[in-house]
Amino acid sequence: MRSVGFDPVVDARTRLLILGSLPGDASLKAAQYYAHPQNGFWRLIGAVIAQPDLTALPYEARLERLRTARIGLWDVIASAERQGSLDAAIRNPEGADLADLMTRLPDLRAVAFNGGTAARLGRRA
Repeated sequence: MRSVGFDPVVDARTRLLILGSLPGDASLKAAQYYAHPQNGFWRLIGAVIAQPDLTALPYEARLERLRTARIGLWDVIASAERQGSLDAAIRNPEGADLADLMTRLPDLRAVAFNGGTAARLGRRA
């Protein structure tokens, strides 16, 4: 089955872009980044931006808090074949157009990778 990622969560003020690999099954089903209840992303990023209540907020409010902190989210893979949610199971990935996105973010200063697969593929792009 081919999994297709989400649109980027950015705006013209984005200074930091955090790139994952490809949303897992729970995220795809919920149509939300980092939706699996055991994923620590929202708790960790909440601590970083001094928003410890981030996990308790509705998804759209979490995204707005990230935008306010000038943080964007996206994935290095636009689509891929994958059984389950493990990055090791990703086959035939189609890369996201990172270069195009970055040209549309005038305030972008840093890119961070959320995981080894994202870093490996993202650095190539």
